[in-house]
Amino acid sequence: MKPFALYSQITLPFHPSPLQPHQKTIITITKRTHVLKPALPYLTRFNHRQNPISKVVRSSMGKDKVLEGKNAALLVNTCITRNLPPALSLEQGLDRIKEAVEELKANPPSCSSGMYKFQLAVPPSAKALNWFCSQPEASKVFPLFFLSNEKENPTYKSLSLGRTRGVFGIGSAVSFKGSSPDASGKHNAMQRYLPAESTSSKAYGFLDIEFDTKMSNIKHQSGSFYFLIPMILRVWNASALYLQHFIIKLSFQQIELDEFDDISFLVATLAWDDSSMCTFSEAVQTFEVSLDQARHSCVNFSPSIHSSLPKFNNAEDHRQMVRINALLLEGKHFDTSTLEQSSPSSVCGQFSARLSPTLSIGNNMKDKTNQASYFTQDCPNINALWASLIVEECVRLGLTYFCVAPGSRSSPLTIAAASHPLTTCIACIDERSLAFHALGYAKGSQKPAVIITSSGTAVSNLFPAVVEASQNFVPMLLLTADRPPELVDVGANQAINQVNHYGNFVRHFFSLPPPTDDISARYVLTTVDSAVFKATSSPHGPIHINCPFREPLANSPRNWNHDCLSGLDHWLSNSEPFTRYIPLQHSLACNNMYGDMAEALKLIQGADHGILVFGSIQNEDDVWAALLLAKHLLWPVIVDAQSGLRLRKYLSSFLDSKDILFVDQMDQLLLSDSVRAWMKADVIIQIGSRITGRRISQMIERCSPCPYIMVDTHPGRHDPSQIMTHRIQSTISQFSDCLIKCCTPRVSKKWREFIRGLDMMAAWETSFLISSEQSLTEPYVARKLFEAIRCGSALFFGNSMPVRDADMYGNNWVQCTHSASLMLNSGLPCHSVQVTGNRGASGIDGLISTAIGFAVGCNKRVLLVMGDVSFLHDTNGLALLSQRTRRKPMVILVLNNHGGAIFSQLPVANTLDRSILDQFFYTSHNVSIRNLCLAHGLKHIQVQTKMELQDALFTSQNEDVDCVVEVESGIDTNVEFHSNLRNFTRQASDHALNILSKLSAANSTSDTDMLYKISKMEYSLYRVQLNAPPTSASRSSNNTTSNREGFV
Repeated sequence: MKPFALYSQITLPFHPSPLQPHQKTIITITKRTHVLKPALPYLTRFNHRQNPISKVVRSSMGKDKVLEGKNAALLVNTCITRNLPPALSLEQGLDRIKEAVEELKANPPSCSSGMYKFQLAVPPSAKALNWFCSQPEASKVFPLFFLSNEKENPTYKSLSLGRTRGVFGIGSAVSFKGSSPDASGKHNAMQRYLPAESTSSKAYGFLDIEFDTKMSNIKHQSGSFYFLIPMILRVWNASALYLQHFIIKLSFQQIELDEFDDISFLVATLAWDDSSMCTFSEAVQTFEVSLDQARHSCVNFSPSIHSSLPKFNNAEDHRQMVRINALLLEGKHFDTSTLEQSSPSSVCGQFSARLSPTLSIGNNMKDKTNQASYFTQDCPNINALWASLIVEECVRLGLTYFCVAPGSRSSPLTIAAASHPLTTCIACIDERSLAFHALGYAKGSQKPAVIITSSGTAVSNLFPAVVEASQNFVPMLLLTADRPPELVDVGANQAINQVNHYGNFVRHFFSLPPPTDDISARYVLTTVDSAVFKATSSPHGPIHINCPFREPLANSPRNWNHDCLSGLDHWLSNSEPFTRYIPLQHSLACNNMYGDMAEALKLIQGADHGILVFGSIQNEDDVWAALLLAKHLLWPVIVDAQSGLRLRKYLSSFLDSKDILFVDQMDQLLLSDSVRAWMKADVIIQIGSRITGRRISQMIERCSPCPYIMVDTHPGRHDPSQIMTHRIQSTISQFSDCLIKCCTPRVSKKWREFIRGLDMMAAWETSFLISSEQSLTEPYVARKLFEAIRCGSALFFGNSMPVRDADMYGNNWVQCTHSASLMLNSGLPCHSVQVTGNRGASGIDGLISTAIGFAVGCNKRVLLVMGDVSFLHDTNGLALLSQRTRRKPMVILVLNNHGGAIFSQLPVANTLDRSILDQFFYTSHNVSIRNLCLAHGLKHIQVQTKMELQDALFTSQNEDVDCVVEVESGIDTNVEFHSNLRNFTRQASDHALNILSKLSAANSTSDTDMLYKISKMEYSLYRVQLNAPPTSASRSSNNTTSNREGFV
């Protein structure tokens, strides 16, 4: 085995101020040791030394030069890395880096050369592309770059969906150029820049080019190369594209944002060498210029990339960026085709780099359509003009996903949407399914989809989705075509009164007049601008624009007066929306928030038995903020199935973390009368206004009149028990930031440990009962599907029993597949899994369509879990699966108990005759789900045993096709097993409370941990004869009797 270089690491205190919690400073010493076996850096114990001896190697590099391979020498062999605490926002992350640099300036290092790196985790929302687009045209800092992580057919149009993750960088460090890397000297020089902790470091750059730094130009040159060697301390995720430095000049400062599926990292690097390049003070000064520009631009994100990218005048370059193992550069020749065959992820076809004030190149980042000609062309008639204006303004506002229902009256809108080069259109014959699809897209992307329908009942079919969007605060834009006023209420065909058709379920209603050149086109644009602003302002929700059209509906030529375009010259010359709304309420609220929250903060500060409840949290950044809040408060946390934190991803080394106490079994614990009587909190904070578990809501009610504080972004009233004492309308990030800065909470250790013990006992009992049952049960499905979820996937729960079973029985953690360094450097013990569902009105309609839209919007593999009746209710939505428009494959898991099993859990099941239950409540059926899947060309897997379920989940999650997994179940067996679970868990909870009460009484003199030991343990074997063989038994078994054995 070839030896590799292992760097020693020493942890040092950072002066002048002590490290804050979760800050870590690492110095890398360049003492190389050749070993045959890699060590795990995250399992290494670091020794503390006050005066380390750091070997510094002088550099022979000149200022502002790209290194030739033969002249490259190691800049510095000492790297100090500070892991700063995770930030609530990108802006806060930059502020923390600035504070760290100020500390460094106040106490500058004594060495003449060195490197400092500051890194911290920031929320996972995709901001790298926005950040790049928001840089000023007259930038003071170069290079600037964006590198897309998109691997499948990246195009400029794909950027418009707003979901492209990648890397943004500003500033520079070191780079190499030369001819084909066949000289060992060049390889050795490059190797010196490799990270200390990995042999799999990546080099980034271009093949067959020659880069002239003095003339600032690039030309094709076979055999030449330009490679960028990342100077990184850690390799975050081998499966993700990670460009640590896009390097051109030696200014020795860099700021970058790198995005993963569920976390982003902000990294800043500062380096200096007094002898040959730049002094420490010069490096800091240059660094601050980059930091100031980055800080200013991050709070001024452009609303649309289409209005930002053109200003950079990228030269479209069809070459691709290369990413390869830097160690492979030695003595080998590469070309792009070879790399694509050996490792497809080594080649990136979507990037934009501003290398200097006069040189900017990119690939698949430029709009190749002639926007000006599209908008200034002679529209055949006034209908076409107005429809084109509506669609174009939507695109400029970032709304590029159009859901189109077939119809005649809506022809102008449909033609305009389908003809626009930057829209993505999807069609469905069922307007109900289409509207739910738009709802799901908005849930996943956090921006509205646009729905286009014809007139008449087509408009009414949108109503269920409009109600759900209104109740769940989801933005949506409805463009409903209509007959002109003279054809309404006169018996004209397909004409109904569509004015205020959705009543109070829309945030606003706009009724456009029929298109006419007597009205300025500006009226159309400003109406769209106002509508989108209202849809995306709190409280978010659907907006209805009614669009009547007279004949002709097709592109038949009709003369119209071009004077109606007066005043649009500036709009036609750029890609900006006509009216840009700038909400200042958010920033003003931040200034007043601390004073307004003074009373609530005082209550929180004085709580001993506080409880934190996470309800439905839909936004990934809000989940991130909630996690940081829980980490700060240290209160027991009750997590709802739709909070994003009921299922969590851990490293195994974090499983015993005591930072955050998640109480996953609270709904089970509250089955016990004694636990319900004991569970009395003195302050309750609820984040997110909806809770799935009925017993948890009842517990909160029993704690009244204790302070009950609810936080959510919308102003809606969610207080069915009328017990809320404080209602705070703010983002979760705002609230968390205020609480973390102003409040140092306290919590009783006994309170925490008591609840921890109860939760553990309930978890053990539930896990044992579910796993020991040999037959396949619905609680087992709820538990197992969590284990099947991979990092980067998302869950969508159907209503009725699936979401309730997940809330009660779902496994609370899965092994994280991210690298250990990524998790450890984030400063958090776990990460969330994106979860959603239609819990606004909690209907069972449109679930398939919503989940498909959600998969498009969030750009993740989605697992939909639903019941058979819900599946049958939306089979038209299966047609949407055939339109794989930039969507990852999804799995639909159907729990088929041949009816509405939830009614078997309600009191009505004990009072009515079975025939009435079957016909009017269970709605029992024998519909073949397999045949429905065949009709739609979908893969179908039917499972009846635990092993078959595991195989089906594994197979479906690793294939590139949509799949329906049907789990056979039965109402009666399901009722019986749920009843057994409740009874045994109730007994276990009573027993646990009794034991913990006795232990607590023995330690009642102090608020310390309850220490005890097991003095004796007895066990005995039991054997129970079964009435029938288990369903998982082998068919070849000849045994006439079956037994269940175990230990008590």
